[in-house]
Amino acid sequence: MATAVEHSVVGEMSGEQRVSIGMDVGGSLAKFVLFEEPEEGTDGSSSRHPLEDYIRKAVASEARSADRSSLPEGWFAQAIRPGSSQGSNDDERQDSTALYALRLPTSDLPELFNRVGAQNAGDLRLRVAATGGGTLKFKAELEEQLRVEIAFVHELKAIARGLPKVAGQRPSPALLCSVGTGVSLIHISDSNGGFERVSGSGIGASTFWNLARRLTSYTDFEAAVTQPGDAQKVDVLVGDVYGVETSREIGMPPELVAGFLGKLGAPGVADRDVVAALLRMFTNNLGQLAVFQARLLELSEVWFCGGCFGASEADEGSGAGRVVRRAVADAVGFWSAGKVKALFPGNASFLGAVGAATEASNSGSSKEQ
Repeated sequence: MATAVEHSVVGEMSGEQRVSIGMDVGGSLAKFVLFEEPEEGTDGSSSRHPLEDYIRKAVASEARSADRSSLPEGWFAQAIRPGSSQGSNDDERQDSTALYALRLPTSDLPELFNRVGAQNAGDLRLRVAATGGGTLKFKAELEEQLRVEIAFVHELKAIARGLPKVAGQRPSPALLCSVGTGVSLIHISDSNGGFERVSGSGIGASTFWNLARRLTSYTDFEAAVTQPGDAQKVDVLVGDVYGVETSREIGMPPELVAGFLGKLGAPGVADRDVVAALLRMFTNNLGQLAVFQARLLELSEVWFCGGCFGASEADEGSGAGRVVRRAVADAVGFWSAGKVKALFPGNASFLGAVGAATEASNSGSSKEQ
């Protein structure tokens, strides 16, 4: 038996199941997915790489302790299935692939290294498909600490490839708004994943969250976003400038925002009000950009993806992901006068990791895509 063993990105593992590992390391979040398709003659046993083993164990542990997470704060692990979307009226195709997902703050990668314990793997090395700026930034450390060999996939290509897989359909042509540290608007031109970045913005999720942390006492995203605040206490409205009656006389709704954060220094403003105003500013910018680009491309739908939209479509009704999705949908509806629809693929935060593994699989697992 050879002393060095290598598992490919997609391949037969001991003749059992077809397994793919995808990784997406961004500036704020690191996402890992392990998905497999059952094959005939499987018996469920295998000698697994420590990374694969840890992802499975983390998901199983979370499933057993639904009321109390065994993971560090800010981590997420769940078994999910691609193929569900919010906002779509189409019949959804449920993918038969089992998907094990793990998400954590990028700053917690050292803790992941400790938990995986890949240094005990000896010469066993796993080839993974990976995307995201953090993958390149931390490539040497990731490969050494996790005992992996990274096949890098261009981030926009991974996102374009991931949308059909995660959404459970082949939306083509489509406009995809990827929201992370910044924002990229990607036109997917055909069902084979042909794409072009057509626009973007430097006002991304990191802008919103770091302003919130700087201007308020919140340190937890979920707690900050789910607290009901009143943005009107912070924003200057048209009614504040012209008065309610005059606003109506000139044909402008008095509740329309004239200046975001224009009353930030006013007395009686609570932290939750500031967060509500920042969220409105952030999502209005997203909605405006998306609608204007959709009009240029003559499309009536825009897909949104990113960690700020929630780890899973199973988020509780009051979860931060749903709050952000609702705010974006409202902004898209406002700027398009209801003519453009916002769609959110289930498990949108894992779209890049899924797309990386999918692209590497389709390209024969080459070292760089």
